[in-house]
Amino acid sequence: MANVLNGLHDDHKNIARVLALLNNELETLAEVHSPDYELLEDIMRYVTGYPDTHHHPTEDIVFQHLKERAPDTAAAIEHILSEHHELAASGRRFLAAVEAVEHEALVQRTELLALGRAYADLLRRHMDREEGYLFPQARQQLSASDWDEIDAEVEAQPDPLFGAAQRADFKRLWQRINDHAPS
Repeated sequence: MANVLNGLHDDHKNIARVLALLNNELETLAEVHSPDYELLEDIMRYVTGYPDTHHHPTEDIVFQHLKERAPDTAAAIEHILSEHHELAASGRRFLAAVEAVEHEALVQRTELLALGRAYADLLRRHMDREEGYLFPQARQQLSASDWDEIDAEVEAQPDPLFGAAQRADFKRLWQRINDHAPS
């Protein structure tokens, strides 16, 4: 029915795996231990890369079509669209703080933890709202011709971490995700 929407849902499952690893590192930081800062940087480079530059713009296209077909979703869609900008900004702030620590700049542990938790919490709530309300609305409200239009507008871009051709700079992150996977 909606291959684009299925792809977005799969992205959410993958992003949730990365988010679980991020939360694990944040807990290490909260326990006043040193997290793996290189891993934190890898995580944040991924989530400020692919999701912010491809996943969210694809959702924006779907949601604009949904807003036209189901005007009662407009407020929820506007909120989600604003969160896309907020997530990007929050992710960049946290990544900059992690990079600062790696370059031996003085960053308060509490500040770093607050930035990381704010980002992770926003991302989790954001995906929950999309999965719980907007994706079901899109499945229900959009027609086959709407999905054809969406397919034509969406620029295909492989996921550099979970895609078939994994980028070399994400190999370490991929291994840590697999090591962290629940048994």
